[in-house]
Formats: sequence, C-alpha cells, structure tokens
Amino acid sequence: MASGWDARPPWRPGRLPLLLCLLLLVQLLRSPARAAHIKKAEATTTTTTSAGAEEDEGQFDRYYHEEELGSALREAAAAGPPGLARLFSIGSSVEGRPLWVLRLTAGLGPPPPDGDLGPDAAGPLLPGRPQVKLVGNMHGDETVSRQVLVYLARELAAGYRRGDPRLVRLLNTTDVYVLPSLNPDGFERAREGDCGLGDSGPPGASGRDNSRGRDLNRSFPDQFSTGEPPSLDDVPEVRALIEWIRRNKFVLSGNLHGGSVVASYPFDDSPEHKATGVYSKTSDDEVFRYLAKAYASNHPIMKTGAPHCPGDEEETFKDGITNGAHWYDVEGM
Repeated sequence: MASGWDARPPWRPGRLPLLLCLLLLVQLLRSPARAAHIKKAEATTTTTTSAGAEEDEGQFDRYYHEEELGSALREAAAAGPPGLARLFSIGSSVEGRPLWVLRLTAGLGPPPPDGDLGPDAAGPLLPGRPQVKLVGNMHGDETVSRQVLVYLARELAAGYRRGDPRLVRLLNTTDVYVLPSLNPDGFERAREGDCGLGDSGPPGASGRDNSRGRDLNRSFPDQFSTGEPPSLDDVPEVRALIEWIRRNKFVLSGNLHGGSVVASYPFDDSPEHKATGVYSKTSDDEVFRYLAKAYASNHPIMKTGAPHCPGDEEETFKDGITNGAHWYDVEGM
C-alpha cells in the first residue's frame, strides 16, 4: 500500500510524537500488501456486540458495502464516549453515494438535533487543535485502505473509552478526520481479480475510476499551471474533497492507496512535469522525510525497500520511501 503524506505549516515539533502515534496505528491495523492490486472480497457474516464492535473472530475477513459503511462508522463512533465523534458527509459520488467522514476528537459535544449529516454536521473547529485527515479508496479497486480506516476509527474511539493513555492524549490534542472511501461507486463495481487500470472498456467500467470513467487521482488542478483550472463537473468526488479542504486547516494529510509498498511524500508533481526522476520538494521536506521514514520503518516489508510486488518485482525504494514526483509525476494526492 502506498501512502501519500501532505502537511501545512506552521509545524510544532512537540506534536510530532502524537501524530506519529496516529500514523503507526494505521500500520498496526493493516496486513502487509503483497499483491499489486488488492480487490474486494465477498462479504461474510460476522457478529457484533451491543457496543457495535465486531467480535475478534472474523472481524478482518470482509469488506463493507454501501449501506454497511455508514453503519460501520456509526458503530465506530458508538464505541467511544459521548461527544468524541461526529459522522457527516462532505458530498456525494456520481451515483449519489455519500462520502462519509468520521471526525474524532474530545469535546465535540452532542450532534445536531435535526439529524443533519451534511458538511455542517462536523461541528465548529476547536482553537489550537491541529486537524489531521486520512483518505482512503480514491481508486475504487484499491480496497484495503477503506477497511483499515474503519478499523482505525473504531480503535481510536474504543481506546479512548477504555483509557488507553496514548489514544486519550492523542484525541485530547488532535482533531482526526477519517474518510474511508472517496470512490464508493468504483468500489461497488470492482471485482476480485479485475486488475485493469481503466485504460480499456466503456467509461466507468473499471472499479479504479469513478462512474464517469475519470481517475480521481488524475483529476486535481495542476498547482504549477498558470492557465484555467480544469472543470470538475465529471468528478464531484474531487470537487467535494477540495471544498472540504478549503473549509478547514489540515496540518497533516495521508492518502492511502493499494499496490506498491512505499510511503510517498510531496510534491507529487513538478513544474517540469517530467514523467519521472524529478525530486520536487516542499518547504517542509525534512518533516515529510521524517514522517515517511517513521511510517516505513514500522512496516516489515516496506522498510526493506524491496517489496517485490507482482508485476514490479525489481522496483525498489531506499528506506521504503520516495518523493512522489521523483517516483512519477501526477497532479493528485
């Protein structure tokens, strides 16, 4: 699984250990990815407790489909104490599926009494508390992150309730937002063993793309372009994400993909837009390298720098990390 990290200044060095705690929780909850593309498995039956958490046996052997994802996030919220979590949607996919986000931080208070689950249901920003967002399933057929982020949300909420010192401190000082699936339409279309990249067949046929045949991770505006930004009419998912980002002040972001086993950090593109080999660094390059190395060093395969993924057996990454543009240039996340 490739992970992309992005951040905004100002940085406070004292917060890095807490943010690393969050990143490493993501690692602990996922299994090392061996396949170049990991697809959706058929759903199996699991049992739930009264608190909404699945029993240990079998809890990691299924994927949540459309209605189940919202229910799973509600159950994750219910695993924590009142006032810790807020479920809301930042918008809808082409086919009208909600783009669910679960916000987790202490002191949120009760949800809106009218039951609104739109963007405003997230509640007000909390002064002095850094915002962190984690986004998964941007490519609908890269499915592991969708599940991992639900499990992460559940662990954060349940850990806070049971008094885990790390998680209590984390959620008392950090505003965490979990968006498990940016491409729910593609996820529903994806089938196990269909490893195409959307380059053939009718528009929207591939689980990788949205329902209008657009690759969401190739549909963001070019930060280095001086011309008019592209239309977002065919990518409401990208439009919703951009509008949500603009309404907030996220200091750290992670975008979890499936495929290559590497931690990729910004920038993902360069002014030259050369296909590969251009190191495009940000003003926070040192911080990004630190975060990427911390993440990769805690993964048994990623840290080797030689994951030997099927189809790319010879691909290597020093220390299990790479600058996005140096790997390959793309105006995405």
